[in-house]
Amino acid sequence: MYRDSSNDTVVFAGFWVRLAAFLIDSLLVSALLLFARLFLFLLSLFPAGDLLNGHLLFQYSLSDMVLYGCGALYYILFTYFTGVTPGKRLLNLRVVTAGGGRELSLLCVVYRETVGRFLSGFLLGIGYLMAGIDREKRALHDMLADTRVVYEKPVKICRTYREPGYVRRQQAEENAAGTQDGDAEDAAADEQKPSL
Repeated sequence: MYRDSSNDTVVFAGFWVRLAAFLIDSLLVSALLLFARLFLFLLSLFPAGDLLNGHLLFQYSLSDMVLYGCGALYYILFTYFTGVTPGKRLLNLRVVTAGGGRELSLLCVVYRETVGRFLSGFLLGIGYLMAGIDREKRALHDMLADTRVVYEKPVKICRTYREPGYVRRQQAEENAAGTQDGDAEDAAADEQKPSL
């Protein structure tokens, strides 16, 4: 999908481009969490380290909760302050309100990126797959927070099809026309030279 540059209508980002942005962001979050894991490991070496690895909530330890919080914080901060994560920025996407506004409230972003994403991935990721079939390309967390993911800048679409080799043939024809014109210009220049 794209934003049509001719009439500046908003076009929603589809499932595959959003998946690609999510994968880029997941790689970045994984790299950042590697440092957090190293820090937590070093803390666990101290006598109070048992607190980090003991079960606090069901099977989750304090260490698990800190790592989840760091990952969620990545999405919350980027989405709230810029409207895009680095993955979305690379793919020209932006999170906007349902009315197209760029200003997202902090509560909306926190709800979207924590509760909404948890529910989207709860049953085999069906909440994410909804972006592929919804008319406005909304995933479950977009529906809950009343947000949309759109293309940020207009994208020019070339609608004409050119058969393979078209560009090479055009260049060859231009070169052939250029050499014929060049031969005629050389002959005219030779005629204008004074003879000795």
